[in-house]
Amino acid sequence: MRTFPLHALLSLGALLALGVYASRLGFLPGAWVGMGLGLYALFVLWGLRFGRHHALLGLGLFAYWFPPMAFLAPLFFALLFGRGLREKEQAALYGWALVWPALALLLVWHVFPTFYAFYLSLFERVNFLRPAAFSGLENYRILLQDPLFWKALGNTFWYVVFTVPVGLLLATGVAILLNTQVAFLGFYRTLYFLPYITALTAAAAVWRWIYHPEFGFLNWLLRTPGLDWLNTPKGVFALLLEPLGVQPQGFWAGPSLAFVAIMVMSVWHFLGYQVVILLAGLQAIPKEYYEAAELDGASFWQKHRLITWPLLSPTTFFLFTLGLIGAFQVFTQVYVLTPTGGVLQDTLTLAFYLYNKGFRDSDFSYASAIAMVTFLLILVLTLIQRRVLERRVNYEI
Repeated sequence: MRTFPLHALLSLGALLALGVYASRLGFLPGAWVGMGLGLYALFVLWGLRFGRHHALLGLGLFAYWFPPMAFLAPLFFALLFGRGLREKEQAALYGWALVWPALALLLVWHVFPTFYAFYLSLFERVNFLRPAAFSGLENYRILLQDPLFWKALGNTFWYVVFTVPVGLLLATGVAILLNTQVAFLGFYRTLYFLPYITALTAAAAVWRWIYHPEFGFLNWLLRTPGLDWLNTPKGVFALLLEPLGVQPQGFWAGPSLAFVAIMVMSVWHFLGYQVVILLAGLQAIPKEYYEAAELDGASFWQKHRLITWPLLSPTTFFLFTLGLIGAFQVFTQVYVLTPTGGVLQDTLTLAFYLYNKGFRDSDFSYASAIAMVTFLLILVLTLIQRRVLERRVNYEI
């Protein structure tokens, strides 16, 4: 015998409550809320076929004045009449009731803003001060012809290529060393993790002093007084090849010295997090494998190449994926170390360009277009990464 899908009404009520709040804030047309209330009313009318007491679900229609009521009405109904539900239906209802608060946070802070950003990108110069005209995909056409966008994309590409693999290889080496039995092991682990728990803004401010051309610690250490690390726009490949008479231009000159300085700071900051995750992966590998390899005469490098690296692949794949996503969103350290985006916009990244367009130029439609393109790039690269690398991951220990 069919029963009323109370868990479906609970989910609809949660969405309706969020929709009413979004409508009051001006993020959702009022007509959509009306459609949601109408669908909710149809559910309640259908519930009358299963008993007159289902009319209590109509209290959820007060969501127009008190939004949580759309979610609370089915929940209160379940508490009053839940004993009449079958075990499977009770499990579905209370499961959804427990999941929805967390799911609502995802919808409010991730899913809805993504769709709203795409909606804004279809208008001309949205600044929330005056009505904006619908322009379709015009912002995307302008974006593809924008030299600053391509400059930011190139800089972001260099940041990803440098920080993700270098940081992962360095963290793996440190984790292997910290996984051995050495004196003061806890002290060393704490020392490597301290930079990560330090606020990124504060860490970047300290590194700005380290890179100072006159009073910086780095110039004192290298005996290069006057070298302005954060205001040298020349590419590092051009600097390295200059003694050989080779002068690559444009993108092929490589990231600027200023941007490389930011990359070094980023690798240092996130090293501790990666080391802790890799240490957990290393400690999950049975020691019997290494003992058997030693009996067979395997060297230090052979043990780590044939045992550690393959069995650590799930952890490294996880960190590589997170590193790729995070690298495309780099902003804080770039903004603190080079607030103007560098001398010739040589440290401009996609996230920094998005910030400039949205909060400096008050063009939130163009900024939303940049955000959507960045989202698509991250999505495509993540899918390619899973397609190419995940087949080489060994999940069996």
